Amino acid sequence: MRLVLGMPWYTGPDDNTFPLYFDQMMYFGALRERSLWVNELEEDDAVKVLDKLPSLDENGYEKTLADPTLEEWKNLGRLEIILVNYSRTSLVGLAREMIVDAAIGAEADYLFWWDDDMRFEKDAFLRLWRHQKPVVSALAFTARHPIYPVIFRLSEKWDSSVHSKVVEKNEIVMDYPKDQLIGSADIGGELALGAAVCLYDMNVFKEVPKPWFTSTGCGEDYFFSYRCKECGVERYMDTSVKTQHLEHAPRWANEESYWLSREQNHDEYVKQFGEVIKDVQNGKVVTSEMRGAAI
Repeated sequence: MRLVLGMPWYTGPDDNTFPLYFDQMMYFGALRERSLWVNELEEDDAVKVLDKLPSLDENGYEKTLADPTLEEWKNLGRLEIILVNYSRTSLVGLAREMIVDAAIGAEADYLFWWDDDMRFEKDAFLRLWRHQKPVVSALAFTARHPIYPVIFRLSEKWDSSVHSKVVEKNEIVMDYPKDQLIGSADIGGELALGAAVCLYDMNVFKEVPKPWFTSTGCGEDYFFSYRCKECGVERYMDTSVKTQHLEHAPRWANEESYWLSREQNHDEYVKQFGEVIKDVQNGKVVTSEMRGAAI
């Protein structure tokens, strides 16, 4: 199997998500390495060797969902991993489009990508792949408040000005079916989903012509869901495959927050800035020289 790992990232992983990126690269490297020799062994020998190897997910020997079964090793074949990095592309929809083009050029069988502000377990790829669906994503949530699941129900109306159906509205599926594979039938309408952690069978891009991920103000991943719906390609989400989305919630420093911080972190201020601090509890000002001030 030829697998493309896509990186449609704004800037690349930061301090919060780089450890996951590193761990994922190690995991996929080990997955590929094992696939090369497992598929060269006779079945009995492969069983014996796999039983003795530690899990791909943990330091111990107990196998997890991140470890293929012998039958899955056969289906994966001699795994080839191709990295396609379009980070620092200003439009994430364009980055996704170019990654798909590259995956088609590489004659990939599957495309798996995740956004640079996501965290998830190593078993996510295999758990999504096991469903053998054209498009299947992990469960994700918005990064801004109020937080809600990135699961939508599409509705349409006839637009006489363009003589075709257009999206009338999308409804957030707040009470989604938990811990299961869901599709349109499970939410009572056409499913639209986020692409933050998502796996694609590359055949879907033969059934759905370009454009795939054009941003129209509704989100490039939402647009792709609609394009799939137009072409009769079902979308799925495994709500048992969990993710974490780094929140984008700026905090602003001002006079109010300064004095509140002084009050709540009095000892820390004394430790960092010496004795020239104002005791906000009793209003006493200590006038000895500042020591160890930091800019």
